[in-house]
Amino acid sequence: MLDVKLAVAEHTTQENRKIYDVVSDDSALKFDSETGFLEIPEDYYLDIYIRYTEVLEGDLEDISPRIVIGEDSYYCGFLSEEGLWHLEWRPELAHCGRPFFGLPGVHEIRIQSFLDREEYFEESFQVEVLATRARAREITTILDFINDDYDAISQMCLDGSPENNGVIADLINEAERTYILCKSLWSVLLRQLRYILEPRLDVTPNGLPNSPEAIHWLSLNSDAVALCSPYEQTFQINNMPVKTEFAAEEKMIPSYRLFENLVIAGFINHIRMKLSAVKDFINGHEQSQYRSDGESVTYPGYCRYSGIVRGVLSKNLQNQYSRVMNLLDGFYKLYTSFEKVTGINYLDKPLMPRITPFVARTLVYRKLFEQVTKWYGVSAVTLTLNDFTSHFKKIEKLYEFMVLSRIVNVVSQLGGICVSREWHDMSVERFGGRAAERPLSEPFNYYRWLSENKEYTLELWYEPKIFTLSRTEDEEPMVVCSKNYGKDFYYTPDFVIRIRWEASGLVDYLIMDAKYSSYDTVRKASLPMLVNKYMNSIHVKNALGFDSGIRGVLAIYSRGNVNHFSEYAPVHDLDSDYPVFPSIAGVAVKPVADKERNEKNIKEYLSLFIDNLRKVHHAEYERIIKLARRLQGEDSVRQA
Repeated sequence: MLDVKLAVAEHTTQENRKIYDVVSDDSALKFDSETGFLEIPEDYYLDIYIRYTEVLEGDLEDISPRIVIGEDSYYCGFLSEEGLWHLEWRPELAHCGRPFFGLPGVHEIRIQSFLDREEYFEESFQVEVLATRARAREITTILDFINDDYDAISQMCLDGSPENNGVIADLINEAERTYILCKSLWSVLLRQLRYILEPRLDVTPNGLPNSPEAIHWLSLNSDAVALCSPYEQTFQINNMPVKTEFAAEEKMIPSYRLFENLVIAGFINHIRMKLSAVKDFINGHEQSQYRSDGESVTYPGYCRYSGIVRGVLSKNLQNQYSRVMNLLDGFYKLYTSFEKVTGINYLDKPLMPRITPFVARTLVYRKLFEQVTKWYGVSAVTLTLNDFTSHFKKIEKLYEFMVLSRIVNVVSQLGGICVSREWHDMSVERFGGRAAERPLSEPFNYYRWLSENKEYTLELWYEPKIFTLSRTEDEEPMVVCSKNYGKDFYYTPDFVIRIRWEASGLVDYLIMDAKYSSYDTVRKASLPMLVNKYMNSIHVKNALGFDSGIRGVLAIYSRGNVNHFSEYAPVHDLDSDYPVFPSIAGVAVKPVADKERNEKNIKEYLSLFIDNLRKVHHAEYERIIKLARRLQGEDSVRQA
């Protein structure tokens, strides 16, 4: 019934335009690409043509299809001569005709058809948006930032468990710390090695038996004794002078094969085996990967988002491989020097450290045993990769994850104690979803903090659904606009913060959206859309007072020279003497290597936002107290 063609051109002049069949007989077509989707450069111009089959010609003009690309909807114009519908771009939106500009990754295009508003059906197909070289560098920067701060991000937004941490990175980091400690203590250790003196027979020229064991050896080796003249004799046998060409003597020599030394030998052998396993794991992973630089064959010079992610992962693995090889070489040298002194070549099961009296009074052994215990705890995990970022199929989701980690970190720095961290199933038709087990491919999407003085509770949701009245509880946000209103209708902002003030019980909401866009695009297009969508269309159900309860709408963007802006005059910014609520602003969260610079703008905004709300509520509290006292005084006068 439905056939769809997608036209792609580098310029608006439509020169060298390529036209692809993407849907035929209601089925999305497969393409000869890595993903099976049609590849489109991010900066190319698009056109979509829809043809309906098995529909009466007179009904074609009544079908009224709508095309949904991302968060934007487009209507189509009917070309009567061709008998098909043609997408009509909205000139007020940024990058008109290029809906995927700056947004590499896998995207879905949906076609919604309405026949006389009675029959509704929808078809969709996916496209792989290719990144320019410049965009690929931006994506690499974000990935590098996440990888560099992965341990902290994992503790905040994941659960820090071995199933989600980059176990290989953790192992190598711990192995490096262990090697640095061992190297610093090794010369002292070799001087203070524990030993005991043990008797041992040593065959030497002209030796003199000095123990029963040595005499027994001599009795078994009669060729070592020869008769001689009295002045040559070594000793006498049956009053006859004899001498020895060679004989066994008993000597006291140090023996190092003790428990404490066996622990160290077994540990070094274990860490070398574990590092070898890491090396083999990296080799196996690299060989199993699709070997490609991510560059498209159809559009040279453009890269697949998935290829960029793989490239960064491969680069990180190569760096880890070099670190492993250096560690193997270093531990081999340590083991060789240890074996040369002690003669121990211990290959059995490692012995777990135990604080013996000798270890307790010998500092070098005590430090090594503490590190050995720590190493065994860290290394007792299954090897996995830090490949969490590979779960994201497009740059917007990767950027959102980075912003989520910054918000969580900033709120914690502002004095909040995190009392809850959960994953909520947002498919449940209620605001904030319902607590469930977190999938390994997704971060936590609900957090709750308590301020140090218990002044307020702050909650954060990631991608919650805001429904209309019938699916909303008291003090929850609800959609109130008339457009598309219905019980199944909802909005999905990227982030929602709710602050509940302990003294008054009032709640304040801040709604935030992360846009992988520039300052100009966000200020001119995104923020006005967010204000209309979240400020004008959402109200808190049964909130105290007559306002909406929405105290701010914040757009977060990734590029541009402006770090923050407000829709109000400077005298009414949050950092001024006369701040105004609701706050309508934007801040930059850029993927820079410096962690403090990365979160500086969002930290300043949230700090000012909370401080100004505190002042407002305190002033309101004082006003109510004064009013209550005045009324109490008037009542006392009347009673008198």
